[in-house]
Amino acid sequence: MSSVAEFSAGRYEDPLAGIDWDAVDRDCWWLPPSALSLSGVAAFEAMPLATRRRLSQLEYVHLLQAGLWLESQFMARLAILAHRTKDAERQVRFLHEVREEAGHSLMFVELLRRSGFGVDKSRGLAMRAVDALGGLVPSNSALFWAMVVVGEELPDRLNRRLRRGVEDDTLSAVVYRIADIHLRDEAAHSAYAREQCRRTAERCARWQKALLSPGLSIAIDLYARHVYYPPADLYARAGLAPGRAWRRAALANPVRRAQVAEMLRPSLEFLRRSGWRVAGRRPARRIESGA
Repeated sequence: MSSVAEFSAGRYEDPLAGIDWDAVDRDCWWLPPSALSLSGVAAFEAMPLATRRRLSQLEYVHLLQAGLWLESQFMARLAILAHRTKDAERQVRFLHEVREEAGHSLMFVELLRRSGFGVDKSRGLAMRAVDALGGLVPSNSALFWAMVVVGEELPDRLNRRLRRGVEDDTLSAVVYRIADIHLRDEAAHSAYAREQCRRTAERCARWQKALLSPGLSIAIDLYARHVYYPPADLYARAGLAPGRAWRRAALANPVRRAQVAEMLRPSLEFLRRSGWRVAGRRPARRIESGA
């Protein structure tokens, strides 16, 4: 475990101060074209450049909204863990993460405010189901840390695709900087989550993990579906109507399916090595995220 000194107050950098907020630009890509849910869909690729760029902006906004939801859940749990622990080192570690996650959330909200897209408080059935499942999971349990690993790593991998840049096009400098700051902090958060996941999984009986694994698989499937397949109204806001038809196109898009499988693979493999019987992503026909 990292030392208290490593997470001392002197090492914290305010992410809001490291971004030129006056440079927010809606005349460029916010996600690379290859990272969009409709990448490779012929009808979408034939759309005007402005429409495709707007979808990139709205899909990035959707990613921020998912991040705000996740970090609010994680901060609440970390604050509880910090209050309950008698170990000063763990308390410092938990509170340091609360501070960093709060900084990320402030960064996301500031971009949303300046972009004009606003903060959407609505959530689809899938995320309400994940909320319900998560509320039943005790803090600091093996299942809790398994869910944290997935929650940290899934949006993180989409951010990594963003940082690769946009082939021959222009990527928003502000969005790139946000991704850079977020990834820098999340690397440490993900490593710590994996460490805690390994330790708690070792103390969890095999029969318990077998019993809990189906619920974990469902939560992963629903969360991945929410992160990587935006709701129908997002496509409509981008000028792609009807939105439900475009969302169905995204769900059926083999390019997107391959991307999602690849982004899920490292987390699923890690959880399996930790003793969890998690399946790969399955099409969830009955529960739609905002559709």
